[in-house]
Amino acid sequence: MENNKLPTTWLDTKAIYAYRQQAQSYSIKEDLWSWYVLRRLSIYVTIVFLKWKWTPNAVSWMSAFFVAFSGFWLLQATPAAFIVAFFCYNIGYLFDCVDGEMARISNNTSKKGYFIDLLIQGATLPVYLAMPLSLMVALDYVQLDSVGRGILYLLIVLIIMALFVPIAYQLTHSQAPNARDPVNKIRTKGLLFEAAGVLLGLPGFFFVLALITLVTGIQPTTAQSWYIGGFLLVFALKVCARFFLTVRSF
Repeated sequence: MENNKLPTTWLDTKAIYAYRQQAQSYSIKEDLWSWYVLRRLSIYVTIVFLKWKWTPNAVSWMSAFFVAFSGFWLLQATPAAFIVAFFCYNIGYLFDCVDGEMARISNNTSKKGYFIDLLIQGATLPVYLAMPLSLMVALDYVQLDSVGRGILYLLIVLIIMALFVPIAYQLTHSQAPNARDPVNKIRTKGLLFEAAGVLLGLPGFFFVLALITLVTGIQPTTAQSWYIGGFLLVFALKVCARFFLTVRSF
């Protein structure tokens, strides 16, 4: 993706295009899903929220909530819940795009905003943990009703945040908040690497899971369990590779 391009649509007016120029300059950290899907929509949401006089930080908190909430639905391990999880995650990701655009348009950036952005990243951790638990629920290894699963997931979120909040605070006050790890640098080497990054991340996971559910029908099937299990296996390999490459970079 070229840095001078904007994520435009045929619906854009001159005013919308001007907002895109102001708020949607390409970032090297942008992935294909956000650039080609969410950024096309986010500017319209950004304009509405600015007219409503919402703050970027308020939208950031909403983003963290919806991202974390997608894990709750994933843990329910039903086809209908998988579809709801897909929408919750993408609403959270969309709001993550919107908060930065609002901050750039209103010139309202702050360390607190960066801190909340880190918490949004941290909110993906319980979602990843919900994957193996969802698989265990689907295979009847975990015998919990919906309320029990909700309580379990809430405890997971609280435990992770207890660790991640002080880490996020330290990163907010670090010397290089925009430093990129080696795997992130590899992802931006070409279109193939960027596509693999999307498919092996949460955007690709929720998209494929929702697609499988829609294709097989809103009935419990083993297809979703096989996909979640396969994704977790590849994810484990990816984590090992990331650890190896990161350690080598020092």
